Amino acid sequence: MKLNRTAFRAAALAMGIVVGLAGAARADEVTPEHLAAAKSAIDAAKNFKGFDNLLPLLAQQTQNRLIRLRPDQHQLISQVVDQESLDLASRRVDLDNDVARIMAKYFTQEELVQIAAFYNTTAGKKFADLLPKVSTEALQAVKGWSDRVGEELYEKSVADLKKKGVEF
Repeated sequence: MKLNRTAFRAAALAMGIVVGLAGAARADEVTPEHLAAAKSAIDAAKNFKGFDNLLPLLAQQTQNRLIRLRPDQHQLISQVVDQESLDLASRRVDLDNDVARIMAKYFTQEELVQIAAFYNTTAGKKFADLLPKVSTEALQAVKGWSDRVGEELYEKSVADLKKKGVEF
């Protein structure tokens, strides 16, 4: 299954940032209040909005897969997959709960309240809105830098090896 690369990268980077910033939260049982604080932080951060596209992407992939098997049934396949997808939409809350539990595992309830408070500030809202774009540009910068430095390393190594009598 291929997800939209930009959405997937943004979601993965956001998850990495969130988990990477995690302090040592207690491993106590998650209370409903702790879970609610996690959901509030997630909603405020907007880091997981990319997950909203998962079910439509899965539906499209399923349609494509089935239509390749039975192209003569493409209309019926599309109708059935669309209906099944709608029927499964209510399970989206399961993913939200799983992500909230993961957040609650790494952050205390108080930390989650503080995170939500930050994301509800002007700076926090801007950070949440621009994080996918910043992440994409940062990944492009990393790739560009590694390409340039990798090529330079290769060229310098070849030159030094030639000086030492190694021919390529």
